[in-house]
Amino acid sequence: MPGLEDTYHWAFILGPKTETLGSQGSRFHARERLHLGDRGAKPQTVWEYEERDTTLEPSSMLLARVMIAKVKSVRRLRSVLEGIPVRPEVEGWNCVGWIKEAFQAALADGKALGTSAGDWQSVRDTAMWYVEAKKAAHRYDGIVFHDPMTVATWDMMQGVELTP
Repeated sequence: MPGLEDTYHWAFILGPKTETLGSQGSRFHARERLHLGDRGAKPQTVWEYEERDTTLEPSSMLLARVMIAKVKSVRRLRSVLEGIPVRPEVEGWNCVGWIKEAFQAALADGKALGTSAGDWQSVRDTAMWYVEAKKAAHRYDGIVFHDPMTVATWDMMQGVELTP
């Protein structure tokens, strides 16, 4: 992708309003899975939608979180996200395309989300800026100490960093 957003894997993480140690949430995303098929067949990657319970603690896969909206109805949001198809037939389609379409659909729904950070382009730009800023601050390379038990978190709605 021209903006390099496909350098990273994108997902929605739904968590509690007030996070504590051991807090759990849900992750919604489009992901590639290796499908082995019949014996002797060449393995293929397949895109699929996944919703999974997840810890909100740091992992090697979670570089940063950007808070983009408050959820008004979890049930409604889940329904909207489940309705977003994966599009493997579209050249260049990936998890970023799914996130973009899902966010736009959740905004348009009008009942799933409450306060939100704005449109897709501003969310995309902020997320890319924030990860680059964290890279420049040596958040991920160990040169400068950062608490390994925290995830760098930016709140787009308030325009502040919650966790460096």
